[in-house]
This record gives sequence, structure tokens and C-alpha cells, in this order.
Amino acid sequence: MKKFLVTGGAGFVGSHLSECLTKDGNQVVVLDDFSNGSKENLANVNNVEIISGSVTNIPDEISQQTFDGIFHLATHPRSFSLTNPLKDVEVNAKGMLNILEIAKKQNIKVVFTSNSGICGKPDFIPVDETHKNKPSTPYDANKLVSEYYCKIYSEIYKTKSIIFRLATVYGPRQKVNLDLGWRPVVATLTRDVFEGRNPTIFGSGEQTRDLIYVSDVVNGLIAGMNSSIDNAEMFLLSTNVETSINQLLELIFEVVGKKTPIDHKPENLGDIPRMCLSFNKVKNTLDFEPEIDLKNGVENYFNWLKEITNSRK
Repeated sequence: MKKFLVTGGAGFVGSHLSECLTKDGNQVVVLDDFSNGSKENLANVNNVEIISGSVTNIPDEISQQTFDGIFHLATHPRSFSLTNPLKDVEVNAKGMLNILEIAKKQNIKVVFTSNSGICGKPDFIPVDETHKNKPSTPYDANKLVSEYYCKIYSEIYKTKSIIFRLATVYGPRQKVNLDLGWRPVVATLTRDVFEGRNPTIFGSGEQTRDLIYVSDVVNGLIAGMNSSIDNAEMFLLSTNVETSINQLLELIFEVVGKKTPIDHKPENLGDIPRMCLSFNKVKNTLDFEPEIDLKNGVENYFNWLKEITNSRK
């Protein structure tokens, strides 16, 4: 049995990852500040220790333990990075250094979840790992800085890591958090339609996303940890399918079984007009390929949303 630290492990992706790791017979220690995660997400996860705290100031309960690896998912949301850029630096840059210091001391590997938005407005579609970096928000910039921290620690200290830039992740347990400005597109649109509110489209709705289901991301992260790659190499985790927000909303109307009027607002600052990412490198290197298509994924999310809504009545 191995023991893994999962930062942000009570969040959306982190809780699915923690659940999968424990089902494989591993022990998991979760570090989460619960700004966007919840213990409810881990209610059915066995063999997990939950520690409340931040990657900006590692608690003694973490520092005093030893681990076989670290999955570093904790992050401050992109949507707040323009209004609170100093907080973004604290969590997304300083937090990375704190995690790398643990990995260096214990000689263990870090799996780091970065951000495909680092590429900015794409020069070509599908984007691949050769695309130049064009960060358009402090969040993108700090994620890129964190990637460089991984590379620097690898070169100087031989600290082991692997980097994944994620496409737009969605699935069960993903929630809207207005306090954090966290409005994930599938969760927000599905909840609005289901609850009878007018969904909001920012801009024309023709902006596109590469939407990847959460279980596919978890499989990719675990494959990265289990691989021999430990030199801070970067991979895209994606589907290579481009879906416009308008197309996504039409699919949600179909899955939910009702259609509502649409509100239109100006596009968000720093929004990326197109996103379609190649997974060829990760497929050829780690034998990763996404399994859940968009319609099945949205159906799974809607079924979960109905279930938790009914359980709270």
C-alpha cells in the first residue's frame, strides 16, 4: 500500500482522484482549505485522512508525515486572478514551491495539474505541447511559473515531477461557487436549465472548449504518477474535440429535457476564443485516451445533479 498526499483533495477533481486511489488500495492524505472543496465530497471515501490547511503555509500534520508521491491539485481560480492577483501568486506560485520542497526532501514525485489556458489565443488547432505560451491572466502566468519551478527543481535538485495541462474538466461533484467566482461551464449551464433560470452566454457563444470528463482526467493523472517520466515533462490531457458554448447549451437542453430563454452578456476579460487540444503525446507516451464522450458525460452530471437535489428535499 502506498501513501499519497493530494492537495485540493476535497475539491471536484481531487475527491474523484482520492476515491480512485483508495479503491486501488492506497492511503490518501488530503490537504484542503475548503474554499471550494467540501468534506461531503469525501463522505464515501475510505482510508483517507483530511487535514484542513493551505499550500501557502504547510501544516505540521503534513510536514511530519512521509509520502510515496504528491498530487498537487490545489489552486486559486482563474476567474478571480484579475481581481485578486496577489492571492493568485500566494496559492498558485508560492504553493508550488512549498510542495516541491516536500518532494525534494522526501525524494518523491509530484504530479502537477497546470492549465491549458497558458497557450492563450491559439495559433493553430488542435493545440499541442509545441504551442508557444501566451498567458492572458495572472492565473495562467502563475501556473506557467509553477511549471518552470518544476523544471528548475528537476535540473538542480533532481526533484521528480510530471506536468499535466488540463482541458476543461466537468462531471459529478462539480459545483458553482459564486463567492469564488467559480462558474464552470457545464455545471453552471446545466444547473440553470434544470432549476428554470435563463442560462447566460458571455459573448457570442461561438467560443469553444475542449471538454474532458473527470474520470478521464483521474486516469491520466494516475498514469502519470505510475510512469517513469519524472523530469517535469508537460502533457496535455484533453479530448481533441472542439465544442462551442452554443452547441453545449443545446446538448444540455436535450439532456435536461427542457429549453429556456438565453441571456446574453459581454464576453469575459481574458476569455479564450477557441480551445481544442491534442492528446497524441500522452496517448503515445502513457497510453492514455479519453473514454467518456460529451453526451454521456453531461448525462452523468445531470443524473448526479438530480440525485443530490432530491436528497436535500
